[in-house]
Amino acid sequence: MSIVISSPIVASPVVAADVEDAGASGMDLSCTSHGDVLRVRLAGEVDHFTAAPLRVVLAAAAAYGYRHLDLDTRAVSFCDSGLLAAVAGWCGRGRTVSHTATSRAVGRLLAMECDLDRRKTPGAWRATGR
Repeated sequence: MSIVISSPIVASPVVAADVEDAGASGMDLSCTSHGDVLRVRLAGEVDHFTAAPLRVVLAAAAAYGYRHLDLDTRAVSFCDSGLLAAVAGWCGRGRTVSHTATSRAVGRLLAMECDLDRRKTPGAWRATGR
């Protein structure tokens, strides 16, 4: 599978310079495949905006029939719910996700998400000993 991702055209060079000066960082994404497994390695900062290429890759992979996502986030320095939203879009219709390696930032986000899911479940307070 070969996917080409190009950046959007910026309206003016001044805007691009302002964004770079504001400390905006990006996300590096690389992917390989084997059978119906898509291996995605992320690095850098993942938020709602920088996760857009990841959402595109996952949508294309789902359309091509990939069933399993192997996510390597060991080099992610920051992430927010944008990563969760991208991965949640993958889940469903028999598709699965596994984590090969998880950075500290991603681990904290996943732990919070799991804790919130437990709180939505009736009786979860008793189950967790709180």
